Amino acid sequence: MTQSQPASDFRYWAFISYSHKDKSWGSWLHKALETYRLPKRLVGMPVAAGRIPARLSPVFRDRDELPTASDLGSAIEEALRQSWSLIVICSPESAESSWVNEEVLAFQRLGRGERIHCLIVESGSDVAAPLVFPPALGSHAPRADGRVGEPIAADARPFGDGRSGAKLKLIAGILGIGYDTLVQREHQRRHRNLFTVTCAALALVVVLSVATIIAITSRRDALNQRGHAETLVEFMIGDLRKKLEPDGKLATLDAVGKEALAYYALQKSEDLDAEGLARRARALHMIGEVYDLRGELDEALKVFEQAADSTRELLERDPDNGQRVFDHAQSVYWVGYIAYQRGNAAIAKPAFEDYKRFAEKLVSIDPGNADWQAELGYANSNLGTLLYEQGSLDEAGDIFVSELNSSTKIAKEKPGDFKRQMRTAQANAWLANIRYVQGNLLEARNYRESERDVYRAAIKFDPSNNDGKEALSISERSLGTILLELGEVSNAIAQMKNSLGLALELMMSDPENANWMESAAAAHTSMAYALSVSGDGKNAQEAGANASRLANKLVERDPGVVSWQLRKISALLVLARQVFADGDQENALRMSDEIAQLIVKLPEGQIRNLQRINIQMQSLLLSGEIARASGDSVNASKSWLGILAVSDGSKEPFMPKNQAARAIALSALGREEQAIPIIEKLQFAGYREPGFLQEVRRISDTTN
Repeated sequence: MTQSQPASDFRYWAFISYSHKDKSWGSWLHKALETYRLPKRLVGMPVAAGRIPARLSPVFRDRDELPTASDLGSAIEEALRQSWSLIVICSPESAESSWVNEEVLAFQRLGRGERIHCLIVESGSDVAAPLVFPPALGSHAPRADGRVGEPIAADARPFGDGRSGAKLKLIAGILGIGYDTLVQREHQRRHRNLFTVTCAALALVVVLSVATIIAITSRRDALNQRGHAETLVEFMIGDLRKKLEPDGKLATLDAVGKEALAYYALQKSEDLDAEGLARRARALHMIGEVYDLRGELDEALKVFEQAADSTRELLERDPDNGQRVFDHAQSVYWVGYIAYQRGNAAIAKPAFEDYKRFAEKLVSIDPGNADWQAELGYANSNLGTLLYEQGSLDEAGDIFVSELNSSTKIAKEKPGDFKRQMRTAQANAWLANIRYVQGNLLEARNYRESERDVYRAAIKFDPSNNDGKEALSISERSLGTILLELGEVSNAIAQMKNSLGLALELMMSDPENANWMESAAAAHTSMAYALSVSGDGKNAQEAGANASRLANKLVERDPGVVSWQLRKISALLVLARQVFADGDQENALRMSDEIAQLIVKLPEGQIRNLQRINIQMQSLLLSGEIARASGDSVNASKSWLGILAVSDGSKEPFMPKNQAARAIALSALGREEQAIPIIEKLQFAGYREPGFLQEVRRISDTTN
């Protein structure tokens, strides 16, 4: 955050630093600042802080706001970074507090020393003001003259400004407005309030009891406490998550999430105002995302459905409010995404279609809002992905070409915005997938290289960008697969080594992150196949074993995730192929049978059809090769015919690897005249995968 940024770019208007012995002062000041209403005639007026708000909320109060934890220091640092100003409660005790002094030093290091304000309070011993400042302020302690633009030392003691005057002086300093402006406004408000209270008291004496007054006061306090608690939940799960995730602290966030869920379970929606419901929904979204990252999809779905109840109610209360539309769109997306991961198109597709409708409504509300334009891009990508998974490649391609054009234009407007660059990269990635499946290897390669370059630039700009690293790992692995099929074996292995290195770096930083574990499993699988093709059987088998171990861990977490089941089968398939290459036909056959059984048990659904077909055909190809090598012509023929049945019965386009399997099966069945046109088409497309070339030579020898 830079000094030129307005306060609206920060989460907190102020961070209150104090000694634990001044806890009561911290509590008073926190409440006094957050409940103070700025004069209506001043609200919206431009000042150094941006524009004057109706209230200075939220304000962060340390120690009481955070539970005891081993990572408390990083939490405090993050809260300081997210605070526009710092208020130091000054007393002889705080002057001796190393904690308070360190917080002042940390805020000064952020370059915000001019936004440090002091509140001098009463203590057991009456010490002259200069002695109550922390050492970090030294002789540069803030002035008490209240000049606009200068840090303010407010004196809450009876012989100083008093509590009310000190509060106004701090608010004036935080906003950069004249102290007298607020004092005059306060005098006017007091006169009005005195008249109002006098009239109201006459009526209240007649109709209200002391018990009712106590109940109202208690409820107000409870609402204030709830607001503070929910602000803390948002901080812990939101801002703090950004600090904890890269360091492998998802388990910590999980513990926070469970406590938050228990808290929200006691609330009734009808008792919450709009802001309370919105806070709850935001927190539930963040908790659900943590569960999703940990691979706990059942728990994630429960939380997202709870969030959807809140966002739906908010939208019903205010259907034309863009923020309410946006919030409910996120709920709808996450419910659909969980279904997508489970391979359930019947739920995923309508959810993604609803998400798109909400995104379109956002754009209609504010066409100039770049973030809402991005939502429409995400919605289109979701539907395009689903169409791709179902084999509707032309429709999917049209969507992603349109998305690439629009995202490229938006990305050029802000070259340093990673989210905008990510949209462009992902459009390239999906177009690469589509072209690959259609048999256009060279065009697929170009799209993948364009995608890869975006991530490399992002990581060079920010080496801690883990989202970029994860995406780059996937991109380089996919590019390696294309290069391998183009016959560039050494280049392919180099790409896959980069992919595996990034995937392992991420997984080691957080073993609980299911996405990163899946990336590592996939990278190991691709590396195992490439090494096997290159003739490095020993390292291929090691990589395959690692892939299988990680994939099994994922499936143990949740057997209902189709992509994890496919990862498990892919890892076992590459391992079985290497075992067969090593001459162990018996074990290879056993593993082949296990693979066939796993394929049969795959959850039903219309998602990932292309991947299912590919794995089924490669499994049949392996079983056919094993049977042929052992002289079992009957089972070999069954496998070859099985390949043709799967291929003939699908709407699959010209995916090179599958077409190669089809050509091999036709040749093995003595139908070379049908195999040769396929081989020629593959060769024209540049398909040079070494194993296929061996079969081509064998077929050529047979026909000659």
